[in-house]
Amino acid sequence: MTATTISTSTVRRFFGLLGWILLVPSALTALGAAWMLSSGLGMLGGTHTATGRVVAHQEVRTGSQGRRSLARQSIVEFATSDGRTHRFTDGVGRQGQAVHDIGETVTVRYDAKDPSRAEIGSSTTFKVLGGGVLLLFSGVGVLVGWLLLRLRSKAGAVAAHATSD
Repeated sequence: MTATTISTSTVRRFFGLLGWILLVPSALTALGAAWMLSSGLGMLGGTHTATGRVVAHQEVRTGSQGRRSLARQSIVEFATSDGRTHRFTDGVGRQGQAVHDIGETVTVRYDAKDPSRAEIGSSTTFKVLGGGVLLLFSGVGVLVGWLLLRLRSKAGAVAAHATSD
């Protein structure tokens, strides 16, 4: 009888620990994914498109102290519908080399009210698709973590019922 109680208690603790290990990181990832998705979708509504040209690259250090690497972001120049020229640094960087070559023509999406808020069209697609996939998987992680926490409490109720018999 005591061995059953100990193993049930161990199973309850394991379900609880595993549930929290899945729930907390998944919930934090869901917040980041929601931000990616909303910032990508925010660039879809009320925007204009223009043709831009990559004029330079900017090197950015990424990573932590122990493992630093260089990423390159594209600097793009484009003209708005009223003829004003703007420059921006695309938010998507890639290690080693930039996503776009210098001189390459790219589609630019910019905010109609604030043309300084611009990004390369493929970056918007990356944010929306990446954010959607991350949100889906983190939602599954939250669900599984929540179910494991529910199983933990049910395992405790079954153990309490078994010891009272």
